[in-house]
Amino acid sequence: MAKELGFFQKLFSSLFSGNDPEISKKRLLKSIAKSLSKSKFHFYKASSHEAEPSMAKFFYEIYKVISPAQTMFQTTTANSMKNVVLDSMLTDKQRAVLEEMTDANIETMAQSTPIKEIEEKMNKNLDYVVSIFDSGLAEKIDKVYTQLTAFKNFCTFDFYFLLKKFDSRMKERYFGTPPNFQSIIGSYVVDDLKNFIDVAWALPFNDDWSNMFQLLKSIKGTDLVNISAWKKTLNRVSLLKENHTLEMMIQLITEDPTYTQNVNAVSEHIVDNYISQLEKQIKDSVKKVKDQQTSSKVDNLLLQVFGDEHVPSLKNYNETASSQFENKNLGSYIYAAPLSYLKSFLIEYVKKDLRTLSDLILIRGKWVAPELSSQMSNAYNDLLVVSNNISSFDDSMAEDVDTGLKLKTHLPRAERDREASNIIHTILNDVNKNAKNMILSSQKDLIIYAKNLKALLEDYVKQPKNDLIINWKELEKYADNNLKNTMISIYKKIYYFVSLLQNFILEKEEDNQ
Repeated sequence: MAKELGFFQKLFSSLFSGNDPEISKKRLLKSIAKSLSKSKFHFYKASSHEAEPSMAKFFYEIYKVISPAQTMFQTTTANSMKNVVLDSMLTDKQRAVLEEMTDANIETMAQSTPIKEIEEKMNKNLDYVVSIFDSGLAEKIDKVYTQLTAFKNFCTFDFYFLLKKFDSRMKERYFGTPPNFQSIIGSYVVDDLKNFIDVAWALPFNDDWSNMFQLLKSIKGTDLVNISAWKKTLNRVSLLKENHTLEMMIQLITEDPTYTQNVNAVSEHIVDNYISQLEKQIKDSVKKVKDQQTSSKVDNLLLQVFGDEHVPSLKNYNETASSQFENKNLGSYIYAAPLSYLKSFLIEYVKKDLRTLSDLILIRGKWVAPELSSQMSNAYNDLLVVSNNISSFDDSMAEDVDTGLKLKTHLPRAERDREASNIIHTILNDVNKNAKNMILSSQKDLIIYAKNLKALLEDYVKQPKNDLIINWKELEKYADNNLKNTMISIYKKIYYFVSLLQNFILEKEEDNQ
């Protein structure tokens, strides 16, 4: 009976063992070990779970071939590699055009060439560069860089770290005495095998590598790696890949028969990115020069208008208050500086010097026809009320009233609440629009006033045959200073100030394009 029971147990075991995951796993591992034993590469002894010296010898032969390149790549960055590849494929003329597009050259050109001419030249140069790469050169460059990247990744694999596990006395990059490799436990090298697969299987095995090796020779002045030896290495690594030897070793060492390792072939496309970066670099460089020139112009115009006097900022609509919005990428008080300049000019100049001259000319002056003075008079009267409008506008931006209160209320929630962020954007757009309108309307009135003042200067020198005012002699008696010089001085002051405002308006419009 006991014998019959044993028979049935064996029968049931043979019938249903396929449902046991562990038994299935062991069968798979046994099958993998059998396949590995038939491989051309005898790297692993499954019975003792050891990596064999033959594996170390295989990697050692690769190490000897690529060692010179390994040294070079340890001090080479990705950007320097890209630059070397690109430069090697260009003609002297093409390199000269690219040299013209550098930041340093643009800054030098800006010292003697109008910025618009520089922009036009840079755009033509950029079109030329694009046309160069459109001629099929881009594909060639990308291919060489792809090979170089794959070659670098392969060469910088830590062969020495792996080999030293087989011979602890081995010296790095010393090939005088053959190492004495010993068998080691497979688990010691499993991570190394995975890392090697990542870089080795990504090599473009079927490529023509001649252009890449010519590039390396041009850099070092000699063959960095023996091309014949490299071709043999490629063939051996390719065969290793086809035999799946390393994958089977990893499956056995980790006891995971389902282990697979996905490796994506290296495919680099550097030309498109290079052109985009070049375009951005030119744009940034030209903008930097523009900003420097604008800043220089602004400083000079401020000196002409206000002298060395400090121009006070507005109480609330100012650059300091603006920073709280800028720091959160919500916007800014775009016209804080020019609006503060406008208010100071209106108070310190329009309501003083300009008022004195206007009272003299518009009130005491005997005009040939009253309507001739109306345009100048209206512009002057409009300017008188703008400073009050700016004050009211600035007061509304205080944190405890009106617009300023709304901004203060929504600001703490703006980073996490889209509605609050949108409200702030809308408010800032509105207040900036109001500020711009006050600047533009004042600028228009100042231009009108200046044009009429220029006409009066021309009329003044026509005495006594005047077309506008017929009592210039009388007006001279009432003037505190030489009337002609006063009109010239005021005309220049207005011209400088309008130029100052235009710099800010044009700058902001360009920034928003």
